[in-house]
Amino acid sequence: MPIAELFLGDFLQVLFDRLASPELLNFAQRKGIDTQLKKWEEMLESIKEVLDNAEDRQLTDHSRVKSWLQDLRNLAYDIEDLLDEFIIESTESESKVEASTSEARSLLSDCYSKFMFDHKMKSKIEEIDGKLENIIACKNCMSLGENKRKQSAYRQLYRMIPTTSLPKACFISRKDEKREILKFLTQKEDKRTCMDLDLEVIAIVGMGGVGKTALAQQVYHDASLTFDEKAWACVSDDFDVLSITKNILESTNNHLSCQHRSLNWLQEELKKNLSRKKFLVVLDDVWNENCENWTNLLKPFHSGAKGSKIIITTRNSHIAQIASAQPYTLKELSQDACVSLFAFHALGVRNFDHHPLLEALGLKIVEKCKGLPLAVKTLAGLLRTRACPHEWRAILNSKIWDLPKNDILPVLKLSYLHLPSNLRRCFAYCAIFPKDYEIQRDELIHWWIAEGLVEGKEAKNQWNAGLNYFNELVNRSLFQKSSSNGSQFLMHDLVNDLAKLVAGGSHFSSEEIKWDQNNLSLPRHASFISDRYVVSKKIEIYHGMKKLRSLISLEKQSSHHEKSFLSHKVLCDLLSALKYLRVLSLSYYYIRMIPDCIGELRHLRHLNLSYTSIEMLPESIVELYNLEALMLRGCRHLIELPKGMKKLINLRFLDISDTKRLKATPLYLGNLVSLEMLSKFIVGMGNGSRLEELKDLENLKGELCISNLHMVQEARDAKDANLCAKNGICRLNMQWSTDFDNFRNEELEGQVLNFLYPHQNLADLEMSYYGGLKFPSWLGSPTHVNIVCLRLQGCRRVKALPSLGQLSLLKELYIQDLNAICTVGSEFYGIESPFPSLMTLEFEAMPLWEDWSHCVDSKEIKVLFPCLEHLLIQDCPKLIGRLPSQLSSLIKLEINLCPYMDASASIISLPSLNELNFQGCNDGVLKSLVNLTSLTDLVIKDVVELTCLNHEFTSSLIKLEKLKMQSCKNMMYLWQDKDVIQNFASLKSLVVNSCPEFISFIAGEGDIELPNNLENLNLRDCINLEKLPSKMHNLSSLRDLTVNGCPKLVYFPETGVPASITSLKIHDCENLLSLPRGLIVHRDEHDSIGNNNNLSDVMFCLQELKIYECDSLSVSLFSEGRFLPATLKKLEIRSCMRVELLAEKLIDGLQSIQEIQILSCDHLRSLPKNLHMLSHLTHLYLSNCSALGLECFPPLPPNISTIALEKCPKLKLLSNQLHRVTNLRCLDISWCESITCFPDGGLPPQLHILLLLGCKNMKQPVREWLTPLTSLQYLYIEGCVGGVGEEKDLVLPLPSSLLHLRICFMGKLERLSSNSLPPSLRELEIFGCPKLRELPQDGLPPSLERLHIFKCGKLEERCKKGTGCYWSLISQIPQVQLGCTDQFESIT
Repeated sequence: MPIAELFLGDFLQVLFDRLASPELLNFAQRKGIDTQLKKWEEMLESIKEVLDNAEDRQLTDHSRVKSWLQDLRNLAYDIEDLLDEFIIESTESESKVEASTSEARSLLSDCYSKFMFDHKMKSKIEEIDGKLENIIACKNCMSLGENKRKQSAYRQLYRMIPTTSLPKACFISRKDEKREILKFLTQKEDKRTCMDLDLEVIAIVGMGGVGKTALAQQVYHDASLTFDEKAWACVSDDFDVLSITKNILESTNNHLSCQHRSLNWLQEELKKNLSRKKFLVVLDDVWNENCENWTNLLKPFHSGAKGSKIIITTRNSHIAQIASAQPYTLKELSQDACVSLFAFHALGVRNFDHHPLLEALGLKIVEKCKGLPLAVKTLAGLLRTRACPHEWRAILNSKIWDLPKNDILPVLKLSYLHLPSNLRRCFAYCAIFPKDYEIQRDELIHWWIAEGLVEGKEAKNQWNAGLNYFNELVNRSLFQKSSSNGSQFLMHDLVNDLAKLVAGGSHFSSEEIKWDQNNLSLPRHASFISDRYVVSKKIEIYHGMKKLRSLISLEKQSSHHEKSFLSHKVLCDLLSALKYLRVLSLSYYYIRMIPDCIGELRHLRHLNLSYTSIEMLPESIVELYNLEALMLRGCRHLIELPKGMKKLINLRFLDISDTKRLKATPLYLGNLVSLEMLSKFIVGMGNGSRLEELKDLENLKGELCISNLHMVQEARDAKDANLCAKNGICRLNMQWSTDFDNFRNEELEGQVLNFLYPHQNLADLEMSYYGGLKFPSWLGSPTHVNIVCLRLQGCRRVKALPSLGQLSLLKELYIQDLNAICTVGSEFYGIESPFPSLMTLEFEAMPLWEDWSHCVDSKEIKVLFPCLEHLLIQDCPKLIGRLPSQLSSLIKLEINLCPYMDASASIISLPSLNELNFQGCNDGVLKSLVNLTSLTDLVIKDVVELTCLNHEFTSSLIKLEKLKMQSCKNMMYLWQDKDVIQNFASLKSLVVNSCPEFISFIAGEGDIELPNNLENLNLRDCINLEKLPSKMHNLSSLRDLTVNGCPKLVYFPETGVPASITSLKIHDCENLLSLPRGLIVHRDEHDSIGNNNNLSDVMFCLQELKIYECDSLSVSLFSEGRFLPATLKKLEIRSCMRVELLAEKLIDGLQSIQEIQILSCDHLRSLPKNLHMLSHLTHLYLSNCSALGLECFPPLPPNISTIALEKCPKLKLLSNQLHRVTNLRCLDISWCESITCFPDGGLPPQLHILLLLGCKNMKQPVREWLTPLTSLQYLYIEGCVGGVGEEKDLVLPLPSSLLHLRICFMGKLERLSSNSLPPSLRELEIFGCPKLRELPQDGLPPSLERLHIFKCGKLEERCKKGTGCYWSLISQIPQVQLGCTDQFESIT
């Protein structure tokens, strides 16, 4: 049931406002079309009067009305576009008059342009006039009239039916949620109350259909609640105080007649009924946002007893604020709960145990509902008593909106119908987002503004208005905060469907698989998800959307940003087709140049080229008089901005942050007085931009970075900048030059900074490389009390810190590279109780800092940093001061490279500390830290005096989970004695790295023990370590053991290693003679156990074994009679020179092995013949095994999927049954010179990836083995294989499935003939073909996304940009690389 035209009334109001604008009226009078526009206005007024009636008649599925509304919407867009053109023409004409010259050519050109515009305008006016007449005629024909009812039929139809009854059948209990609400209802009086202490309110907030009412019903009927009176009222959208009061009164006194009673009488009676009684009232489905109505309703409730409670359910969190209620946000149901709910309503049971054929389909249908109980029950109800899989599959493949008996649509439509008129079009605009897309708030607001969807009496208020719009949609549960990124937002899938339903054909998203090509004129707003490579075919559909207003490229969302390639030609063709664009967003592209034709997009308001590779913008961009936002954030190749930017008089947002190569700001930027965002201003050299340009930019807000401040020539320029009046700037970054070697005018820089005092609203301030001798008086002054974050970096000549302790709201303070600071003390604190809010404090790279005083006026401050959670002191080589004694809130402490820091006379208690990083300091400081009972993570590095951790320090480490000791050159032991071990019951990870004197974990003789709960033990570069703990086998929790670079280690303990280990890595232990007992078991030992087949009782958890560079491991290690554990999944042996063979019995029990890698084992001669018995083996890698010479390669296991054979020069034959290995997908044979042919039967036809390099003796014709590979997707082949490099034409019989082709070193190849490349090809790489000069005459495949040509001199010359004869052939390929270039380069 479409509601695509419900915002038409709001849209028409936009047109009325536009028609009434003075600018348009003046233009219309000059052109003589004012009468025509007045006529349009009257016709639109008559249409607006019948819109409610037309929208209501959609309920009866009146197809003619729907068609009429769609035509009206399209016409409204056309009218707005034409009015926009009128205003643009008016603006451009005025601009040309101001800049006119006496040249005849200029006059002639202007006259011709005006003539052409007038002719075009007349044609369009006639076209629109005819369409309007037709709309009016159809309106009259369908007898559409004014709707006299106050409410839309939608709202009347979708009113909730009031009920407190519980579903008698299955209710999937929300135990946790219910428990939380019951806790609120039963707790004693809370400070958060409504109006007074006797009444408390909780609001259950959530999107429509999430189960708010069902949860309230469960709570309402809970037997544990003891209330004297209970009442339930369904409020719905009509907040009628009289009706609600009457319903509640009747619930508390069912004998009382309330008919025809006044509100006053009802409230008095209710007041009597509730007097001194503890009551519970539920107000279900509340929409009212009128505070006065709410106050009137609550009057009788104040007579109740303490402990009375009210529950409201609502979709709008703002209502909770109005009601002074404690909000409880109800999230979607868990997947498991949804499955149970679905199974009950579809099958009458709680699971699929007795319906296995339906389970997979049921799970997919439930996933489609995204945790919305209403959707789950609705879809399940449609399948009630239906047990045929094809019926379930039909429901799965249908759009929820199209299903019969649909209760979901009415419920969610209400959320839209209750939106204020100014939010409806904003919500509909969100139809451009694919499902599950994480929305960037600020981006969306910019797009709304550019599309004219945000109201504001003045342009400067639009941003705040847009922010309010967005927050309102969040409050109304139409947007939800992303769980993975708190700064991004999501729409529930069904809300996304609602937006698409509302928007109709005017919005297009690339996720729409089916789209009628005949309706390409309908979309006005479109988005597409960018792939790595964007070829013309992927975006050709947008060429047909001639009236498109928004074209937005959305990133594929992942943990990292991956840029896309798009050729200049494809972009130019696209922009040339879309003349009405208002929003163009192409962020995260490898685009170096923007086409000049962008200057023809006269309607463009918003242009986003952030994180692209552009070096400069075309000068034509300054002709975009309507441009309001130019976003160039992260364009790190950007060198300069267009010189004529002063022409962009409507520009309000200019984001050039993170543009490191941009060295100048255009002159006369100060003329752009509408600017609200100017993320960076660069003070120019000589005649460049002066600081006074900022003077008239009074509307600046958000972030401002001023760089090159050392270039300011006159201090007065800083005063003229008038920063103190710019109350919208909340983040300010001031930057001077990092060069202190050349002359710096210290006095001038000081004067400049004095004049650059910001407005007191400033919250975030950073100063970098200031060259003055002192900081200004305003820094640290109470007038700037709102500063929350402050960073002082590289101010190398300042000798004293300002009184920052007076900044009562300061939470983060970073002081770095202040080379002249010697003392931190009284001047820093300023007051007796400094830094009341500071949470993070960092001192870094302060070479002259010696004294850290904790006194003000000789009086020591008892609690210096009461809220401090993170303290970093790093690279302060002369610091002899001590830490503050009371840091009770500290969670993380880092002290690095402060060798003289004193702690001899201090004890520092750190009861809250979780993380300690101690590096390059006096161990006395470490000993002074006490009461570390909360410490979980400890790193000690480069503490020279430390020989072991003393008992006093370790005694409080009862919660320590991670311990890392690194580069402690004199440390011989970890602990003084065995008794310490009991303190480390929580220790899970222990790392000892680069401690050359380390010989044992505990001082003294005897059995060595480790903490019982240890999970990870890592020993690296401990060159004197000779033995491991004898009782290590008792560590039943140990999972990972790494021993690396311990050359004196000869044996593992006789008792072996724990059976719990899952990963064992042994690297660079050159004298190690054997592996741990139990890991490799001799047959005699095995037989004595009495089990000839199963070794799981010996070592049953090991999954990964890596052995690197252990040259003393004997040949017999892998000989007959030795075994590996059956649980092993990955075996890697690398650079073990004495390993000669892998015995049959070695792998007999490896039924779990999935991957075997043997690399650089020069003496390996053979492979086990029973390799095929490893049924789970999927990956086999053999590399640099120079002695491996098999006369017959052993049979391969059936599930092998990847085989790599590299640099095995004596390997002669592959497995005879290779063609029968049906699961093989990847085969890499490289530099195996002895292989001359593939075995009989060829290669398996299912192969996807094939690499053949350096096999110079393989002479078997290519056609024999390549032709059958009908599934091949990637081929990398060298010219020496099969003689393909000896032909002038490429003779490879390439399959149609091929996507990636790399050909190299084909010395005689001259041409790629027609049809030589498959039509599906995406990537083509050609290396080392010096004679190649011709590409296919019929062109390259249109699917080609990447072309790389290297060491092919003749062909490279013919493909050169602009001049090569093949340039026109390759110019639309997204990425083309010639020669040795960066992987992110492209000449297109």
